[in-house]
Amino acid sequence: MRYLISKHSRTSTVLFTILLFIGSLQAQQLIDGVAAIVGEKAILYSEVEQVTQLFAMQSRIPSYSSPEVIQQLRSRALEELLNQQVLLEYARQETIEVEDRAVQMQLDQSLQSIEMQYGSLNKAAEAFGVDRFKIKSYYEDQIRNNLLVERVKMELFSDIKVSRREVEDFYETWQDSFPDKNPQVDFSILSLNVEIGDDEMEQLKRQLTDIKKDIKAGTLSFEDAAKQYSKDPGSAANGGDLGFIGKGVFVKPFEEAAFAMKPGTLSGPVETQFGIHLLKLHEKTDNQVHVSHILLVPEADESDRQRTSEKLQAIRDLIISGDSTFVDMVNAYATDDMVIARDGRMGMTDISLLPEDIHDLLLNIPLESLSMPVFSADQYHIIKVHERTPGGKVNLDDHWAEVETMAVEFKKRDRYEYWINDQRARMYIQIK
Repeated sequence: MRYLISKHSRTSTVLFTILLFIGSLQAQQLIDGVAAIVGEKAILYSEVEQVTQLFAMQSRIPSYSSPEVIQQLRSRALEELLNQQVLLEYARQETIEVEDRAVQMQLDQSLQSIEMQYGSLNKAAEAFGVDRFKIKSYYEDQIRNNLLVERVKMELFSDIKVSRREVEDFYETWQDSFPDKNPQVDFSILSLNVEIGDDEMEQLKRQLTDIKKDIKAGTLSFEDAAKQYSKDPGSAANGGDLGFIGKGVFVKPFEEAAFAMKPGTLSGPVETQFGIHLLKLHEKTDNQVHVSHILLVPEADESDRQRTSEKLQAIRDLIISGDSTFVDMVNAYATDDMVIARDGRMGMTDISLLPEDIHDLLLNIPLESLSMPVFSADQYHIIKVHERTPGGKVNLDDHWAEVETMAVEFKKRDRYEYWINDQRARMYIQIK
């Protein structure tokens, strides 16, 4: 299912990115001074510049934009920091706290991201001329503040609800600003990768073994071989270099082979779901490897596709006859962890996130009927559609839940703005 479902990552709060950390170290060396005071807390110019850079990146505004544009972002950044400090001051006054365990979990994730990017925390510290403990201290402070802010918002605004009349009024007021909706489908899916014949896999292994011999003989460098032969578009241009990678990132056969190697050695052919790999290990720690690879990818022929289609047809026949269930077949044959965890049911999905060549099937197959095997995105699938929501203009009949959610968020924002202005009026705030 990796080809069909897009995964969306949630963005962190405004003070929590590796780029901002690096920027803040540089900014604090160049800029000094107090931009504002909230209670007993000073907000530094360097902090304002830090958040301004984030807003610029989020809006894709280049650093050479007009001074007026940058100043607008700077004013917005200061407001964001003022509001955050008001929330933190409220948390202090109300003795609202967050668990150390929650802070430590996020801190571990952040430090792991830095280590994956630079190889180790020490190397990151050396690159930017700071002590490694300063990195840890910075992140711990920011994570704790972010969690406190979210905790305060949850305690103050999580119980906000809207009545039916409020949803209807919200829709009447804002309906012209809603973008048109794409159709959505709630569907289940079972996918099979095209099974490659043994002969072709053996041929690729022999080719990779020959490449390895040339590298060991010195007639071809690993880097040149990767550029010439590797089918991994993300690393081939860099000579196959994947950089430092921690455990749990690679698929299991790749990871096991990499961590079993000694630095400076080449692996034998390693088979994964993506193809056949030749690995070169540069460095290794207990939890990370710096590895390069060459990937050869088998190409399916018509007989491979036919064999896979027939296998999926046989699975479909078992389900239709009642000799098995869709869920049982997903658990037996699916390879995508997300699909298995959901028993094949992917829930309501915007059709624009799915391949165009199956749109007609998803929009027209009778509900709860099982499709014939269909080829899309290098796999064969059988699909069952449970429910559809039509696209077009947002309306209350088809999109009530979404409009209700927007109305709740609008009410929360309105309540938050009133609350934050009231709190700011009660606190000592001085803008320099």
